[in-house]
Amino acid sequence: MSKLSRVHVASFDTGVMTTAGDYPTAASGVFLPANARVLRATLTETAALTGLTNLKLVTGSTDLTGTLATGDIDASGNEVMALTSFVGAGELKVTTTGTASSGSRAKIHVEYILE
Repeated sequence: MSKLSRVHVASFDTGVMTTAGDYPTAASGVFLPANARVLRATLTETAALTGLTNLKLVTGSTDLTGTLATGDIDASGNEVMALTSFVGAGELKVTTTGTASSGSRAKIHVEYILE
């Protein structure tokens, strides 16, 4: 007999993104614990990511997602990010390229279970 796993969600706000780099610029304080198995990562624009070229989700030194071109974000401003790694531990952040217009901002939600 097995136990059902509870799905956890780690969420953070990127803060205002202006130049290429890691966001949030200070520590997010949001971590994936050891043995986290990532199920899904979702980006929600809270202000259009105009001017940014692309971004990816990183935890510690592991890229959790491939590069997402900001032009591929759907019109609703919500996008499920394509996972390239399903296991990761460490602080979550978004790494961007390009120079954004003022106000570019997003929220990231990462669903995971503990193995």
